[in-house]
Amino acid sequence: MHSNKFRDPLISRAQPVTIITPVVDETLRMAGVHAIREQILDRFMNGQPRIAVVHGGEDHPPNVGARETIRRIIRSIWAHDGIPFEVSQSSPCEELSQGLDGMNYGLLSRNFWTVSLASLMEAHAYDGAIVLGACDKMLAGSLRGLIEADLARQRRKARPVFALFIPSLIGRENHVPEDDRRKFEPLRHRLTESERAELDQLFARPMKSHVYAHIKLILDRCFHRRVVQEGEKDELQRTIAKCTSVQGANCAASEASMAHRFILASLGVVPRGLDICVKPASDEQLNEAVNRLIQAIEKRERRVSVASLTRYNLTNAAAVWSATGGHPAWLLHLTYLADAVGKKLSIADMTKKVQKVPQILAIDDAAGNSVYSMGMETENGGNSGIDTIMRTLAEKRLIEDRAPTLDGSWMQRIMEARSANGNFVYSTMTPFSRSCGLIGMHGNACAGGIARLGAQNRNGAVEKFDRKIYLAVYYLGQKDLRQDLIAEDGILERLKRKVSRDDLYHTWSFNWRSQNGAAGGLSQWNKAKIWDYLLAHDLLRVMVIVAGAGPHASGMPELQLSCNPASRPLTAVSVLVTDGRVSYHNESISIAHIVPEALDGGGLASIRTGDWIYLDLSRGEFQVVRQSHRGYKVITAKELANRSDRKKRINELERRRQELLPSFRILLDGVSSAEAGVSPLMKNN
Repeated sequence: MHSNKFRDPLISRAQPVTIITPVVDETLRMAGVHAIREQILDRFMNGQPRIAVVHGGEDHPPNVGARETIRRIIRSIWAHDGIPFEVSQSSPCEELSQGLDGMNYGLLSRNFWTVSLASLMEAHAYDGAIVLGACDKMLAGSLRGLIEADLARQRRKARPVFALFIPSLIGRENHVPEDDRRKFEPLRHRLTESERAELDQLFARPMKSHVYAHIKLILDRCFHRRVVQEGEKDELQRTIAKCTSVQGANCAASEASMAHRFILASLGVVPRGLDICVKPASDEQLNEAVNRLIQAIEKRERRVSVASLTRYNLTNAAAVWSATGGHPAWLLHLTYLADAVGKKLSIADMTKKVQKVPQILAIDDAAGNSVYSMGMETENGGNSGIDTIMRTLAEKRLIEDRAPTLDGSWMQRIMEARSANGNFVYSTMTPFSRSCGLIGMHGNACAGGIARLGAQNRNGAVEKFDRKIYLAVYYLGQKDLRQDLIAEDGILERLKRKVSRDDLYHTWSFNWRSQNGAAGGLSQWNKAKIWDYLLAHDLLRVMVIVAGAGPHASGMPELQLSCNPASRPLTAVSVLVTDGRVSYHNESISIAHIVPEALDGGGLASIRTGDWIYLDLSRGEFQVVRQSHRGYKVITAKELANRSDRKKRINELERRRQELLPSFRILLDGVSSAEAGVSPLMKNN
């Protein structure tokens, strides 16, 4: 009975029969399939495809509403003579851990997903996988796990691994009902004109978590100014929370999620027509996708194995990354996937795409062009999702259209795709933006880094920040930063204590004197008067440096300048710099992914509060400088590295690593820098 003819280690051994049969029996029962155990045994012994249906845990937001789709996929696999296995894996949600200690574990949960799924595929010998989800870390981790299993099998001349991915549903957006808006009327009359306009703009947008956070900030700000009483504030806050606590407000329906969907789909692993869905896929769509997967498994089509598709489409994915807005997370994910298939793709290589590939995707909740609206346009045939993106890029030869997908080559797919109509997807001749706003950086404080311009800065405001000297405010790790974010004007007060009157005057003189000659009287003012003047006119330039947030020090947490409601907003005067990551919703200019990171002896370990830093975005320069008769002089990298507090800070970061979970610390020394995607380090023998 246990035949060797399939060269399958599971079929040739006795134990798997007794273990797997009840598992499959239960999987089918939960999906509503009445299966006879003899049928399960026959399929198992005949070497029918064993397929894992992988999804997030029950507490994973993108998994909300996916239960029935999972059941239908299991039924479809069984109907096509496959053997289904339901696999659930949990991953921490970064939205929940934002600003907390749990944020350290967000990015590297991706690497744990990889290890978990790859080991599961190998241990249980699944032939393929169908992965559901929207979280970028879960999807990138799952894809790499499948790639590793695929390559391992190909090395030993076993069956390749095949897979398809189905992104989570885009939930219907929810707006604040008119009855709930009226509850804000008494407060609106007490607000300033600018605050009323700000509140009205927020009410016009779909109620997602970051919109709720912004409204809550306004309420907290009003409470600190005694504009609203605590009871009224809490009631209004509950009103808005009720509007955002719906399925359509989760990360599957976010602007970032749309970029995640397109970049993943550009790798050829998402079935046609399933990259953007506002309602569950039809049985016909699921059956077609499952049939194609099983066909690839049975025919051993190595050209469309998961590793092959990724290798063929990496450069395409880099082009789509730039075209969809240059999401910073995928700088790490695409280099992580490239590492898995043995292709060289660095962050520097990807930033070159920014110069060639314009941004053609535009999602703007405030203008009514929401993710759900785009989903509805796709549903009604107004665009073809990823096929429209690929067709638009192919017109200028910005992608390789001969690369394969599970559904044929891109050349075959885009022939039937709708053209860009300018609603959500623009043509390359008249793009939404000439650039997605990412710039490669270098200087005496770093060998590399990524500057990201917010939408408002790309629209002409960048001159206010470019070629300016900044005063540094230094923090060693996100915990230190958090303390000043909680305190009223904590960041500005830290800077004010350290800088001198001459620092304020001379940096102002370099930055603005030629544009603001009328303020020549500053030369006679004292420190307090100059400080107040610069702040009042948004002429102070502050660089918030957060060192010790890199992958080796703390897992590369995501940072955001969410200040105390009573604090002066920093958006108009500051730039955030870190060796960690910066939130996609950060409104000001940021420089992240700095390498080498502070723990590894990078320049960020040597910067001090009060240092002068020159920022030239047009040339990609980030330099620690000192005053000279010509305005400033660049400090040498060697002089910066020889500062006395550098070694002390590195030791402190080593000590702080001991506060992280022991099982997590094992991973920190075994990953590469951000430049190589925080990938597993390979030791050469």
